[in-house]
Amino acid sequence: MELSKRIRRPKWTDARLLVGAVLVVLAVVATYLLVSSANSTTRVWASARALVPGEVLDPADLTVAEVNLADLGSRYLSAEVNLPEGSSVRSVVAAGELLAASTVAPLSELEGRVVAIDVAGSVPSVVDAGSLVDVWSQPEQNGLDDDGAGPEQIVDSAPVAHITRDVGSFGVGDGARIEVFVGTGDLSAVLAALDGRSVLSVVGAPSPNSGEGEQ
Repeated sequence: MELSKRIRRPKWTDARLLVGAVLVVLAVVATYLLVSSANSTTRVWASARALVPGEVLDPADLTVAEVNLADLGSRYLSAEVNLPEGSSVRSVVAAGELLAASTVAPLSELEGRVVAIDVAGSVPSVVDAGSLVDVWSQPEQNGLDDDGAGPEQIVDSAPVAHITRDVGSFGVGDGARIEVFVGTGDLSAVLAALDGRSVLSVVGAPSPNSGEGEQ
């Protein structure tokens, strides 16, 4: 009789069984939430084309991307919210790149302006909207009295907003008009070089991400 009393079947009211059951339920719920979070996506804005500082953002410049950002979603602009009017970007945003919240700013806050520059000769084919260029200036040579001053770089790594190339009948570049975003500190030098007595040219500058792999 004593043995039979000690070897009795456990009841569901046993505290240890209840604790074990709760732990199993919690583990199942945690696994479900983890899988759901991993499979959830967020709608954020991405660039439909290269975006350059100084340009006012237009809805046509953006596209919606559904991505899994986990806890990084707050770093990017939600596609559920419209962009404020008169917004631009602080730095070049490549086509297809997600739009970081810190990149967008009112146009009035940007320290620089877009300037149109007529350059002599052709512009490298790799230079396009969103590219970076260095701008050089050289005084025109008008005769024997010229002091022979060499070219001087007046802008470093300026983002290209727009470029129009003119090509002659024989395929020889006759010049181009290029719109670049010039920082406030370089504006005076650029405007001085646009006095008609200097020849301006541009050369492609390496992108900050040119040495990195694609994301």
